[in-house]
Amino acid sequence: MRIKTEWLVRGLVESVFVVGSILLALAVDEWAENRDFAELADQSLGIFEREILQNRNRVEDGLPYHQGIRDVLGQMRLTQPPTVDLRSIMEGLEAPVLLNTAWETALATGALTHMDFEVVRALSLTYSIQEGFTARSRADRPRFGSMEGLTEAEIAEQILDAYDYVAALHRDEAELLTVFNQALALVGTHLDSPATDSLDR
Repeated sequence: MRIKTEWLVRGLVESVFVVGSILLALAVDEWAENRDFAELADQSLGIFEREILQNRNRVEDGLPYHQGIRDVLGQMRLTQPPTVDLRSIMEGLEAPVLLNTAWETALATGALTHMDFEVVRALSLTYSIQEGFTARSRADRPRFGSMEGLTEAEIAEQILDAYDYVAALHRDEAELLTVFNQALALVGTHLDSPATDSLDR
């Protein structure tokens, strides 16, 4: 009877050790997995920060040029007949090409599910506004041929179309810069070592 009791105690102790080992292994795996998810989220935030900075710089680089074109077109509206060829002005006008690789990658890898909700919401809004800007700047862009043979009214209409497009482009770029700066500020607060020194430029 005593042997049976010792065997039972030994079996219970070994079972406790086995279960404890399994639970410990599961806890270590979960900890490592959570750490990996946190690293993925942090790496993704760093990539978002760099891409949004790039996009902001591209918009900033083109803003003075677009403002200048808008002002020239504003003067052309007052000058009849215009002294500058409208087609040559508009052919050199390009909206900035903006990147969205970070957003697409975060969606594909599931990194967004491991980020703070407010950050994800801000990033979603940022890329949604950016996408709308890109779509509008392409779809709304007017095309012009030679102004020879056009009546003054037709020329004035073309100049107005060009002015409206460039004014809207300039306005959208200014709005986009505000959105980019807000997103960068929020991302920076969730990064261990934010690289947003140039936010105050």
